[in-house]
Amino acid sequence: MNVTIRQLEIFLELARNPHLGRVAESIGLTQSAVSMAIKSLEDVLDKKLFDRINKKLILNEYGRMFFKKVDPILDQLGETEVLFRDEHYFGELKLGVSSSIANYLIPQIIYGFKEKYKNVTISMATGNTQQIVALLEAGKVDMGFVEGEFNSVDVIKEVLGDDELYIVTGDAGLAGDKVYSIEELLPKKWILREKGSGTREVFLHYLKDYVKEVNVFMELDHAGGVKSILHNKDTLACLSQYCVRKELVSGLLYRINVKEIRFMRSFYTVWHRNKILSPILLEFIEMAKTYKRTGISALRNL
Repeated sequence: MNVTIRQLEIFLELARNPHLGRVAESIGLTQSAVSMAIKSLEDVLDKKLFDRINKKLILNEYGRMFFKKVDPILDQLGETEVLFRDEHYFGELKLGVSSSIANYLIPQIIYGFKEKYKNVTISMATGNTQQIVALLEAGKVDMGFVEGEFNSVDVIKEVLGDDELYIVTGDAGLAGDKVYSIEELLPKKWILREKGSGTREVFLHYLKDYVKEVNVFMELDHAGGVKSILHNKDTLACLSQYCVRKELVSGLLYRINVKEIRFMRSFYTVWHRNKILSPILLEFIEMAKTYKRTGISALRNL
């Protein structure tokens, strides 16, 4: 683009005040310099913008249209300059969030952040832990929240909070006060999350030597899908306590008591090691930590 901001500023001044001498004086240029700037602008556009009438520069039909297009752009540019210079908490934040956290924890943090910082827009991509890590490695999201372990030399992780996975079913025949051994449950119909899911990896990690004995009946890529079929006979799943808390309270699902095993994990805040942590990112991380201390604890007690 060959049009300069200075040319546009001079054009707008002349459009509002058709006296060449007065405009030149107000902006600290000679009349000759102002005339040259307008001529250069007209040459670039290949259109005359002013009629020269009675020693005044009067906008013609092209000039009036150009004014309507340019005036709001310069106003927005000025507002943007002030915003970038004087305001720290603005911009577009792209998050990558694994499914369990995306559905039950992060939405409230986003809501609170947007309530506090009106000039921030936030978009959220969801997937399993490995997919979110891949987005970070590719620079497609600014930061992420995951619930599984991963191997990446480029991604830094910081513990956000803890979680416990529950073995659950919708089959009332399996429920009750009985305490099962894990060996008793392995032949049941297990509904697991897809490969790459942090929930799946934690469950299989704790089974250790029993992994090959698990009867993996189905694999689904969303916790909602898993929960929807747990009412079938002898079906079981291992899901986050936050994911199933409402169903446990309402009686739609039942927690299975298992001897001598608890499925514990951590939630992580993650970002690329080369990512510059701007004020907006640091503030969002801090708000997430605050919610970890308050909101997550409140969820656990429901």
